[in-house]
Amino acid sequence: MQKSWLMKDKTFKACLKVVEREGWKSFTFAKASQESGIPLSIFKKHFSAPADVMIHLFQKIDKEVLEHYVASENLSTKDRLFEILMERFDAATPYKSVLQRFWHDWLLAPDEFPLLACQGYSSMAWMLEAVGLNPRGISGILRVQGLITLYVLTLRTWLDDDSPDLGKTMAFLDKGLSKMERAATWLNHFS
Repeated sequence: MQKSWLMKDKTFKACLKVVEREGWKSFTFAKASQESGIPLSIFKKHFSAPADVMIHLFQKIDKEVLEHYVASENLSTKDRLFEILMERFDAATPYKSVLQRFWHDWLLAPDEFPLLACQGYSSMAWMLEAVGLNPRGISGILRVQGLITLYVLTLRTWLDDDSPDLGKTMAFLDKGLSKMERAATWLNHFS
């Protein structure tokens, strides 16, 4: 079992190297195989499609955040969401250059959008769970959809934010969460 996990990690890292160097639209498993010297058949064992590489990266980021995040009870919902999404950006920092290359190319791969969208939905549902918000039911669906939209928009800001304190990212996220908070309050008046 551990040998299989180690091999998946090696193939995953080889894939990320190719994405970082050549971009998402030029990525192929054959290039990753050539890069690493690992047979293509081993890549097939661990990934069924190119989108699986990015899904694995997003799941890895989810896992790291969920292993380290402890919700502060004395914080507001908005502050807990701010805290966990900033932790998510911290966890993604080692992969920032890969994510920059991916971001610029992924819209050119519409066939992969459904798989990536499902993973995005799952990731944001787990972030809501971690801060004590229910991602299920009609209100849960609205929460997840709102958080996905805010996260993607903030991600775009984060990818271009080279400041050490991530000031632009934090300001954008805070403003977006304030808008979400006002929308949630407004919706609660009608439920």
